[in-house]
Amino acid sequence: MKYPYLFENGKIGNVEIKNRIVMAPMGIVGLTGYKGIFPDRVIDYYERRAIGETGLIITGVCLINSKIEPWEITGDTSLVTFDAWWKVRNFIQLTERVHDYGAKIFAQLTAGFGRVFINRLADKAVEAGVQPIAPSPTPLFGRPNIIAREMATEEVDELVESFGNAALIAKASQFDGVELHGHEGYLMDQFKTVLWNRRTDKYGGDLMGRMNFVLSIIKVIQKKVGPDFPIIYRYGVEHKIEGGRTAEEGIEIAKILEKFGVAALHVDAGCYYNWYWPHPPIYQPPGCLVDMAEKVRPHVKIPVITVGRLGYPDLANQIIQDGKADFIALGRPLLADPDFAAKARQGQADEIRPCIGCHECFARLEQQQSLSCTVNPQCGDEKRLDIGFNSKPKKVMVIGGGIAGMEAARVCALRGHRVTLYERSNRLGGILNVASRPDFKQDIRRLLNFQIKQLNKLNNLEIKMNTELTEEMIQAEKPDAIFIATGSVPLKETEIEGLGSTPFVTPEDVFEGKIQTGSKAFIIGGGSVGCETALYLAKKKWSVVVAEMLPMVASDLFKANREMLLELLKENGVEILTQRKVKKVTPGKIFVSAPDREQEFTTDLLVLSVGRQPVNNLAKIAEGMVQEVYVIGDCLSARKIKDAIWEAFKQARII
Repeated sequence: MKYPYLFENGKIGNVEIKNRIVMAPMGIVGLTGYKGIFPDRVIDYYERRAIGETGLIITGVCLINSKIEPWEITGDTSLVTFDAWWKVRNFIQLTERVHDYGAKIFAQLTAGFGRVFINRLADKAVEAGVQPIAPSPTPLFGRPNIIAREMATEEVDELVESFGNAALIAKASQFDGVELHGHEGYLMDQFKTVLWNRRTDKYGGDLMGRMNFVLSIIKVIQKKVGPDFPIIYRYGVEHKIEGGRTAEEGIEIAKILEKFGVAALHVDAGCYYNWYWPHPPIYQPPGCLVDMAEKVRPHVKIPVITVGRLGYPDLANQIIQDGKADFIALGRPLLADPDFAAKARQGQADEIRPCIGCHECFARLEQQQSLSCTVNPQCGDEKRLDIGFNSKPKKVMVIGGGIAGMEAARVCALRGHRVTLYERSNRLGGILNVASRPDFKQDIRRLLNFQIKQLNKLNNLEIKMNTELTEEMIQAEKPDAIFIATGSVPLKETEIEGLGSTPFVTPEDVFEGKIQTGSKAFIIGGGSVGCETALYLAKKKWSVVVAEMLPMVASDLFKANREMLLELLKENGVEILTQRKVKKVTPGKIFVSAPDREQEFTTDLLVLSVGRQPVNNLAKIAEGMVQEVYVIGDCLSARKIKDAIWEAFKQARII
């Protein structure tokens, strides 16, 4: 076995786990069902990860009481709630199907959100005359104009009792244990933290007083279900913000939790103020939170679970081998590939579809859409989006070997169609070849390599490189269906005075090294591409200025990614100009207007990053010659990797 340490049996409390791979808890907003139960889509979703040989599954966060925090007032049913015995029948449907494949499953239980109560629900609650709650009066994180009220002692007592009842329901539903959701600045974490807990009753004061809420919960669970029903506690060892928890206090918390009977610790770092720690984006290095487990593990005897960009079997195995942690928790990597564990066990790391750290999964939740994944459209909709075999195969032409074309070709071939993929250059991947050049974008390279390997395995797929398709070729081949995936090119025309007579380059030119030497760079356009180009140049010791017309840069990124990218730009000395319009350029000079002044910059390198335009001249030609024509990806309009993959997948699976 290539990864023997990763596939050793493990134990949490009295629960035997067949390997060291844990599915980290992730929100299932948009998938949950009537009155807080697990609907079929959610059960399919967890079952699919069990089929993929995940050792332990921890559910997304589940409420234990929806009355004290104003969930019921808002009418929201986006969370599963362990608050009624009639739900046991539904919950057992989930646990039985997970157990069928030898996996174990814990329910993650939460006290609620507190001062990080969801913005849209906070607005509704205030409209209804109900205040959100917190340990002490404090502005809400996302709505600072709304003040959360201090919970009465009796309300805290009621929440404690609700945890005991929820644990009883979990045990009756054949869950193997529970995890307490005590991290990231949610309500349970707020009670532990002096920054947010200024209470003077039994639930405040020194560390033990602030821990009393958590410890009371542990005691009531043990009283209700007995000491043999294991409790995992998840928390951030340090918050990495001023006034927040330090590592020293995080270690003390670990010791206290072990003393009071917790069976395992699940540790990370950060909070809502720095989401790029608890939700690390592509810019974080692999294993970015393992040091949290390393700090805690020498001080306790119970197992420690680590998390944080660990979707790399070699790294995961090494962490266990080196004794840095006892279990590896994977979140988004199991969205991208539910068979991660099975493929790793077989030594097939290059067969694992990689997570690219884009956070489109979270972005969908914030947009009131169901949980899914950029690189795996089937995630969260496993049964409906199954790839079936077509008993009447068609002749399919795919024009363009970028990510959209490759995905269309892959899915069509899996369905049994006879597929020919045409690529006019000498390499597959299109823009991904360029986007994967920076060292902080290597997961894009992994995705590209994965996709190419999947194509090379398919016998009914022919790839023709260095071939530009013509109208005559379409007439000669007479396909039943054709996919146009010819991509996009950088925009090179703007209304900027002097641009036509001034040398400039595009981000593609920068990443491919098609630039002259120099020390000063000026980038017009502060979207994610412009900002990543700036970071790439700054890491190569260029002095970089980015000018953006909008009030904020990188607005097309999810907040965790955006916040970290901005932090990296700051660390590398990149100057950001917002609400600035470049009026004129001349060789070596840039003239910028702001609302209150004019500025002049000198530069050795001018980079134009103002978007891309589709290349789709073949679409109209094909529509007059082929019955089924599908235009997908950037040649429809230049967007994200997710849009290209999803369009290709969903069209290809139904032809």
